[in-house]
Amino acid sequence: MASKNEDTITKINFSPVHKKLLYITLILYGWAFSICASIRYGFLVDAFSSREVPGKVYGAMEGSIFIGYAVTFFSGGVERALKKVNSQFLLAGIVFGFALTSLLTGVVYLIKDNTTVIVLSVILRVTQGTLSYSGSLVSVDYLSAQMPEQFDAVNGLLNMGYFTGHGIAESVGCLIYDRFGYVGPFIFSSSLGFFTFIVIMMVIPRSPSYLSTQDELDRECELEGAMKLDSYATNVTKLIFIPLTATMIININYGVLQVMVTPFLQNEFGKSISYGGGVLTFVSVGMAVGSISAGMLLQKKILNPFTVMAIGSLCVVTGLLLTFPPDSLPGLHNLAPITAIPGVFLAGIGDPLVSISSLRALYNLQLQKTGILMPKTATLITGIWLLAYAAFYYSGSTLAGVLTDYLTYSEVASILAGFSMLAVLISGFCRATLKDKADKSFADESTSLLG
Repeated sequence: MASKNEDTITKINFSPVHKKLLYITLILYGWAFSICASIRYGFLVDAFSSREVPGKVYGAMEGSIFIGYAVTFFSGGVERALKKVNSQFLLAGIVFGFALTSLLTGVVYLIKDNTTVIVLSVILRVTQGTLSYSGSLVSVDYLSAQMPEQFDAVNGLLNMGYFTGHGIAESVGCLIYDRFGYVGPFIFSSSLGFFTFIVIMMVIPRSPSYLSTQDELDRECELEGAMKLDSYATNVTKLIFIPLTATMIININYGVLQVMVTPFLQNEFGKSISYGGGVLTFVSVGMAVGSISAGMLLQKKILNPFTVMAIGSLCVVTGLLLTFPPDSLPGLHNLAPITAIPGVFLAGIGDPLVSISSLRALYNLQLQKTGILMPKTATLITGIWLLAYAAFYYSGSTLAGVLTDYLTYSEVASILAGFSMLAVLISGFCRATLKDKADKSFADESTSLLG
């Protein structure tokens, strides 16, 4: 059945050339977003250890980005902005904010007092959390409004930008840091952000958001001030928390992995930070493969979302063990500088496979329950997914800083690999018990996204 909302969506008919430029811009947006957010992951340990800052302190500093996610989620501010501001201004403004905060993050390190550096870095990191949550939600809203029939495929391209951006940040960040010091990588990341701001203003047209098409019938259910878990929230199927758990497990493990790679190779094998950055380049390659594969597998309905999640979880488990071979296997452990390359590649494939397919599973489970997916409900589900993703992904840096103060890198990785097997089991359980509930397509031609 069709909703009145369906008629209010102003879909833009892009020319073939404009559509290609739009795809490139979305990938660039993902790159700028992720590179600004994670440019120092590869050299975080070295930079702050040299200032004698404990791992638990700089780890918590980096993980404080989640505070920004949480505050923005519960405030409902993004939802209100989506109803009043066009998508072009929102996307451009978010990228500009990322570029500015990234540049300032590099500059504050020049301050000699450690306490001042930590306090200012936390403030900037929390601000980036607000921008991260907003940027992810606004981009999904844009795809829902303008490209619903191609949602999975284009979302795969967008996420390729997000995920490969992390890998680019880690590898390029290490290379620049090794040669030009701490501020250099942030000049690179902020320059990319400012360039992306200009491209967005030129390529992406002004258009109303998907959420702004929400029917006026349920005004009492609006998110005002502190987010109210009202009838929209209570109507969200509780089953979404099952696949969400698997996603959170994989995200925290990947968050730990990307922070530990460079110091592991540097401290145990005497490799340079540049070498670690070179190894992390293969994360980007793996993430490109994983993102595009997830988008195509889901768009063409080749595999059930839970099957894709299980495959991705296994890739992360294998990647952890190859990147940080167990100390109990010295023959294999000594090959870590080599095995780390296929290890991070596999982990890079696994993370987007799990993340992208889990969001699809959440939408599909909700469609199975209600038969429709109203804009506000879709936004709420996406927000829950983003909050869970951030909570565990960014807590990985905190966990890495704490655990490596007491355990070897390989011991940490082995524990996390075992923990990751829970994600495989959860995905398998969902595949066996919730298959029929998740096979409904988010962009199926016979079921309107709006009802």
